[in-house]
Amino acid sequence: MKPIRSHSSARLRLGRRYLAALFFVMSGASAGRGGELCGDCVELKLEHPVVVRGPSRNEPDAPISIIKLPNGKFRGFTANAVTIAIDGVSPLDLGGASRVVLRPGFAGSPSECGRWLTSLLPVRSVLYGMIHDEQHCNYHAGETHKSMSVAVSHDDGLTWNDLGQIITGNEGDMSGRPSGVGDCTAVDGHDGYWYAYCLRPKDWKNIVARAPHDAPIPGKWVEWSGDGWREPGLGGAAAALSEPVGTSAAYWTKAGAVLLLNAASSSLQLSISKDKVNFETLPEPLILYDGNDWKRPAATDLYAYPAMIADKGINNISHKFFLAYMYIPPGQDFTQRYLVVQEGEIDASPMPRHPEVRSALTRWVMPQGLTWTTTGPAILSGNSYAYDKGLGYVMTATPGDVASVELDECFSPQTGIGFLAKTGDCAARGSVRRRTAGYIFRDRQPGTVALVDCKKNGARFVSDRLDCEKVGTREHLLGFALQ
Repeated sequence: MKPIRSHSSARLRLGRRYLAALFFVMSGASAGRGGELCGDCVELKLEHPVVVRGPSRNEPDAPISIIKLPNGKFRGFTANAVTIAIDGVSPLDLGGASRVVLRPGFAGSPSECGRWLTSLLPVRSVLYGMIHDEQHCNYHAGETHKSMSVAVSHDDGLTWNDLGQIITGNEGDMSGRPSGVGDCTAVDGHDGYWYAYCLRPKDWKNIVARAPHDAPIPGKWVEWSGDGWREPGLGGAAAALSEPVGTSAAYWTKAGAVLLLNAASSSLQLSISKDKVNFETLPEPLILYDGNDWKRPAATDLYAYPAMIADKGINNISHKFFLAYMYIPPGQDFTQRYLVVQEGEIDASPMPRHPEVRSALTRWVMPQGLTWTTTGPAILSGNSYAYDKGLGYVMTATPGDVASVELDECFSPQTGIGFLAKTGDCAARGSVRRRTAGYIFRDRQPGTVALVDCKKNGARFVSDRLDCEKVGTREHLLGFALQ
């Protein structure tokens, strides 16, 4: 699958008035004064990243799908031309043996280059699967033709019967670029329909199609035309969604709204819609990073193919969820893919909450005691890191009128030591900048904890105690993180 084209990071600064207007028409979320719905009341919290699989040269190459099995375990599906299934006791435990459940189709078929399972659609005792197909692929020239089909399984996804195509573009193969329509994920709209959010390569726009909940089969899918569901799924001329919001879909039951994830140019963004076609992007991103360069190896890390998974599998999110994505560390290529999963919580408060997003800041430790403090995955070839402790939560945007500090993550590949510094200060601290960490308060606020730059035997580490846990000496007070 090819990457989703990102939009400008300027959209991160969308005014809250747009989101407020959106939530005003939403039902099911927490209400503000006078019964009006509160646009500033979304709360998101992400815990530390867990490396579930990798490194791999093959997967993931699509958003992961996960179901909960009758025996209480979980089954994940990840793909790169072939789709594999992996069982585990939780979505954080999918590192075991895999088995192939879908292979490329025969030569000349829509799936001759591969079949990527992207979504699971449970209908009573039957499991339908959204399948991303590719044919006429010449990846070195940037060419492949995308379409979507649907398959059905009666054994929880171990075997599949391909029912045929459901969504196709209205153009043929194109020279030098991808064509067709694909990369779709589907979500239960809780209104009698499944909704599939897709990428159209000819203009890099997102489109949406839907089908009856009880019959997500060929011939039943229709596309949004701009004023109704009038275009056929096969060869239709769908209207583009107004914003490039991504294709990784979930449904938030408390708000009665569709969520879409987009790995944009410098952050992972979340957008929301009540009516399934008009989306607004939350002004505060879920994850900050420096770039999403697909020309690997690159100096920045790469986040791609995000997915929100409910704590009971599928993508009907209530309060707790799992955020999964493909991750490639800085300096690495596509042979170093990792599946990373973070636990998360989403809620709607009766009153405005600032900040809206908080991301866990974690200290990891090597056997010899050297540490790495980061909001991202602690992955470095040749060094093994174990979870040491949480140091609170950083913000992914400035907290308005309250004074804040922007932090960089400093890192030395030679020593494996990683610590924090105020933006631009990594070199002065004897290290190199790896990525942005986020924002903390300059001064103590209610519900915060101090972050301190410490030294022990010449090695820097970050502590949440002013006395550096009585094992080092304090160099600098960085500021105050959320507890």
